[in-house]
Amino acid sequence: MKKNKYLWVFLVIGLLFIIDPVYAGPGGAIAKGIFKTWWGKILGLILFILLSPIIAYTYIVEFLKVRKTKKQLLEASFKNNDFSWLNLENHFSNIITRVYDAWGKSDMSQVKNFVNNWYWQNQQLIHLNRWEEKNLKNICSLQSISSIKPLYIELSGKENYEGSKIVIKITGYIEDYLIEKESKRVIEGKKGFQDETHIWVMEYIDGKWLLDNIKNASYSLSYLKLNNIVPETITA
Repeated sequence: MKKNKYLWVFLVIGLLFIIDPVYAGPGGAIAKGIFKTWWGKILGLILFILLSPIIAYTYIVEFLKVRKTKKQLLEASFKNNDFSWLNLENHFSNIITRVYDAWGKSDMSQVKNFVNNWYWQNQQLIHLNRWEEKNLKNICSLQSISSIKPLYIELSGKENYEGSKIVIKITGYIEDYLIEKESKRVIEGKKGFQDETHIWVMEYIDGKWLLDNIKNASYSLSYLKLNNIVPETITA
């Protein structure tokens, strides 16, 4: 009985390890799209069945946490309208679109006013410049954004909540692969758009919302389980 139990555990772990990352261009990695293949779809179905209890749990936790976070942002917006979720959703959508456009052109300087210094320098120096030296180009394009959800907030006690952070989960229809410039040969990833989910960390600096970091979607549950940090004047 124990052998069968361990067999299933190793099977699930093995499936998790062979799944390709779905971490979009602005994060620095390439979405390889293993689930686009026939065997990949079978693998995805098996994985979905095995992990369905975890998926259901995550969905419920996310629904409740997002609702609570939006409520706290509404209360914060009474003091600073930049924290109104309606405004935030539109503003973040604009930033996401601009960042993907800049990434596709291999020039993050176009969005220097929409990202903080740490993100701009790291993405330009670590990824784009490195690919340029190797004569590679990242083909990255965002066709549409299907959803933006606030997973976690840290509201500072400073005036107008200066220095606060919001962690959002974005889902969009994205194309992302790496080619060799001369031959146009695909080095990593796969041509074609696919649904992808990513975690973006936004920071409020000098009265502006700026992109601070992008993380893999696997961080989603970690942020959902964290308690939001809010001033005592806002309902916990």
